[in-house]
Amino acid sequence: MFQPPEKPLSKLTSPYRRIAKIMTDDERHEDSGLEPDSGKQPETPDFPLPGAEHTVSQSTPEQADAPSDNPADGADRDEEPYQYGSLDPYKLDLGRWIVEGWRLIRNDMVGYVIAALILVTITGVAYKIHPIVWLAVAGPMKAGFFLMTVNHMRTGRPLIGDLFQAFTRYIPVTLAMLVTAVFTAAGYLFCLIPGIFLRGIYFFSFLFIVDRGFDFWDAMEASRKVAARDYLEFALLALVLFVINCVGFLFFGVGLFVTIPLSFAAVACAYRELVGLAAEPAIKPAIVPPAAPVS
Repeated sequence: MFQPPEKPLSKLTSPYRRIAKIMTDDERHEDSGLEPDSGKQPETPDFPLPGAEHTVSQSTPEQADAPSDNPADGADRDEEPYQYGSLDPYKLDLGRWIVEGWRLIRNDMVGYVIAALILVTITGVAYKIHPIVWLAVAGPMKAGFFLMTVNHMRTGRPLIGDLFQAFTRYIPVTLAMLVTAVFTAAGYLFCLIPGIFLRGIYFFSFLFIVDRGFDFWDAMEASRKVAARDYLEFALLALVLFVINCVGFLFFGVGLFVTIPLSFAAVACAYRELVGLAAEPAIKPAIVPPAAPVS
């Protein structure tokens, strides 16, 4: 798996991070973790997160740098303070999620290209029949692609059969697809940016359903609360993935069979980092693969 860089992420610089940066390190220390101008703490999701002990608090910088007694924090805590499940809104990094997504799919590119081909073919034929038919199958197929990706993270192998496993949660994923489509379409009516913004907010809805077994509205609310940590970063992620898929479409549409898996994988990597995979997935893999041989 991709390892975060040695230096603290707060020291990294990139165009999108400079845009998304809200305050300097000195201001963060003065405010002790408060959001600038709002006087409120970042909204904390009410579902369990791994590493929940590392949430934003009123602690001083000296207390935050104190060594932890928890061995799960790892020996590299001093070099890299970020912890999975941390609620620090300034540690989000969409560039890392995209890089991790690429590293996830590149060694199994054939399987992901086949999965993207199946997804595009089924949803495309359904749309030609009628938009309602498309709506009836698009939700489970997209949720199935997310399921295939997170199960790949667990087992080390993507399984094409997982594409259809989300049909076992047909009602929640279809309702999530419907409501998200309505919200996003309403945003697009005003301008492209609000639609992309809303799309980013509900990125994790399918993942909360297929990985943690949430109902559709609970999943959407959980996704919104995670995105509330830094709306700008999630909007930028949605915008960057939109541009990547547009570039893929320019290559006679063939590039989409690479950019679509990359988009799903990047969102899944963000979910794994910010929320964490469930110990027991709500939907089991289609076929449990044998363990990879040890070389």
